[in-house]
Amino acid sequence: MSMERSVTVVGLGYVGLPTAALLARAGYSVFGVDVSDRIIDALKGGESPLGEPEVAQIVCEALASGQLKAGKVAEPADVFIICVPTPVRADKTADLSMVRSAIEATAPKVKKGALVILESTSPIGTTRDVIAAALQKNGLDPYTDVDVCYCPERVFPGATVREILHNDRVVGGLTPKAAERARAFYQSFCEGSPVTTDAASAEFSKLMENTYRDVNIALANVFARVAEEAGVDVQDVIGLANRHPRVNVHSPGPGVGGHCIPVDPWFLIESFPQDTKLFLQARNINDGQAQRLLDRAEKAGLARGSKVAVLGAAYRGDLDDSRESPTELLLGILQERGYSWSVHDPYVTRLHVPDGAEANLTDNLDEALKGASAALIMTDHARYRALSPEKFSVMTQKIIADGRRMLHESSFVEAGFTVVPVGAPLAAGADGEASGDSKKERPSLRVISSSD
Repeated sequence: MSMERSVTVVGLGYVGLPTAALLARAGYSVFGVDVSDRIIDALKGGESPLGEPEVAQIVCEALASGQLKAGKVAEPADVFIICVPTPVRADKTADLSMVRSAIEATAPKVKKGALVILESTSPIGTTRDVIAAALQKNGLDPYTDVDVCYCPERVFPGATVREILHNDRVVGGLTPKAAERARAFYQSFCEGSPVTTDAASAEFSKLMENTYRDVNIALANVFARVAEEAGVDVQDVIGLANRHPRVNVHSPGPGVGGHCIPVDPWFLIESFPQDTKLFLQARNINDGQAQRLLDRAEKAGLARGSKVAVLGAAYRGDLDDSRESPTELLLGILQERGYSWSVHDPYVTRLHVPDGAEANLTDNLDEALKGASAALIMTDHARYRALSPEKFSVMTQKIIADGRRMLHESSFVEAGFTVVPVGAPLAAGADGEASGDSKKERPSLRVISSSD
């Protein structure tokens, strides 16, 4: 263990709580802080407010051992870790209000010699301009009295514990001494290799990682749009392109969700608008995928004002996390166009919806499909892959927009369904009325020889 013995973790969400529990398991005395009564009440009752099984087990063990305690007010400690959300506002500017609130409430508890670490994904300069400034306001020199660092979380929900323990960490200090101290701290409970740098570089690295992923997903979605227009299947073409040893095209889909990829690029776009037009275009492409899927379903015969069944609220398969999911974007479009809907998800229990709308969220698939004119598959839950045409017999029309390419398409076409697949032309069965893309004449292709 490093020289530290006590840790206060501010923010007990998807990153902070498992981090606190792992620190407790490593032998630290840990106090977790959150403003949510629901979270604090659950922890004081010995229960985990997070449902990921491995996380829940470690949290409960840490609570039972007495090494992890929780409350709504920070306690003094050797190390302070801030893990609060940093969303974007409706105008896509960074909302750092929770970071400011967290450090302002915590700063009076910080004493000389403490280590203060920000893990929340943040715009370049946040560690200096928000964290260090708040400490300075409380009479502490952030360069000499305390050690201040930025160390971005790298977490993949569903594998949170493994990611925290085994991923390499980027440790950015306001001073080299702070970075070295934080490096030793992370080495005391993580197996990945911490790499030291300055705070601004560490902040930029996290934004770069997720912007890289966002742009590459947008590239795949543009390839999918081209394939839809050209009358070919993008999945087949991706398979061919990825045989090149230096090419790795991603799979397209109905959009991008989660707490990082659809948020982080906006921090760079806001701060450097003239240099980030590519990032802006990628964001618009990915956020436009849900509408494009609905547009194509309408071309296939879906009438506005009818009911649609939305399959999946989570942003990724077999998770209970709906943050920034494509489904949340889709519901706003459905409301604008006068549809009614029912959202099915076997895991998600809370869903953000447009103002004035109901979530209509259910874990009963039959209930969601009953009376629907179309089904839109938005999440790659494993159980959707095994669905048969018979399961959709309670619908009033046979239209399925498959945003995740989950279905065995030929069996649905044989059963008379019109399938609207991302990245491929419409496929209409004998009972389906081919329209829109499926009526489009495929373009003639010129064979290009090596001499062209």
